[in-house]
Amino acid sequence: MPRRLSASLVATLLFAWLLAACTGTSGSTPTNPVAGSRITVVMVTHGQSFDPFWSLVQKGAQQAASDFNVALTYQSPSTTNPQAQAAMITQAAAKKPDAMVVSIPAPAVLAGPIRQVSSSGIPVVVVNVGDRSYQSVGALTFVGQADYLAGVQAAKAMAAAGVRHALCVIHEAGNTALTDRCAGFTRQLAASGGSVQTLSVNGAQLHQADVAIQQALKRNPDINGVLTVGILGFEAAGGALHSLNKLGTMKFGTFDVSRTNLTAVQNGQLLFVIDQQPFLEGYAAVQAAAFDVRYGQHPFQPIYTGPSFVTKANVAQIQKLYKNTGIALFQGGYPQ
Repeated sequence: MPRRLSASLVATLLFAWLLAACTGTSGSTPTNPVAGSRITVVMVTHGQSFDPFWSLVQKGAQQAASDFNVALTYQSPSTTNPQAQAAMITQAAAKKPDAMVVSIPAPAVLAGPIRQVSSSGIPVVVVNVGDRSYQSVGALTFVGQADYLAGVQAAKAMAAAGVRHALCVIHEAGNTALTDRCAGFTRQLAASGGSVQTLSVNGAQLHQADVAIQQALKRNPDINGVLTVGILGFEAAGGALHSLNKLGTMKFGTFDVSRTNLTAVQNGQLLFVIDQQPFLEGYAAVQAAAFDVRYGQHPFQPIYTGPSFVTKANVAQIQKLYKNTGIALFQGGYPQ
């Protein structure tokens, strides 16, 4: 059985590598130290093409591919469609790549095809969503955020700010990561004596989502906090709160970084952003796959990239971090 590196050692090595890559002298790119033939990795995620979060995951994956001599193919359905993702995974595996990286937003649909891939001898790394199912499908490890725990931490922050009745907005149906965030949030706020109403909207239709959030807030005037579980939900809820003249007075938190929500934190309109570090997710997932193929080494435990809270106290540092790494954050804008 191959030896496994500890998650802490992998994280230490990874951050050392990223630091060297981002701060090389005279702006130069470090020499690629990985000799030998290129290995092939296919990455199949559920991320929708219009969702800015996934461009950051993909950019991190592409950087790791460049750093570790990997021929990377990145695929995803054009809409949230577990059946289409399952078909992509099966088709990719039939071409016998050296390793695969996948997300598991819908275990009932995706677990079977992924288990077939790992059983065939192709190493699999699970990224972004699937921390509770990666072991059952035979994957090497999980890279991403513990989403239920992230929801718990969001509730603690909201409760500390005085929130007792909250609205949790899910912008993508069928995504277990997003439902886990609301579930953890709901349970923890209830434990603090509060309550949560969960609202599902379609993030691909921001104006309709904005209107639905406005209606929910009007129907329940006791709501004094809103949590959105991603960038598209934030855009819709921000527009709704603006229309109701509550942006900046309603307690408001969200997941996943964009330029707009970092500015909202800086301006005091947003309590926090929970950053799961999508660039690092993509980078570490491809690195873990490449290291297993080349050296027979992979992390013993999941690599948790979040939850990492961005608040007014550290937002300037986070903005500098993203600027220094050259990641173009989603500009965004509230629905009109």
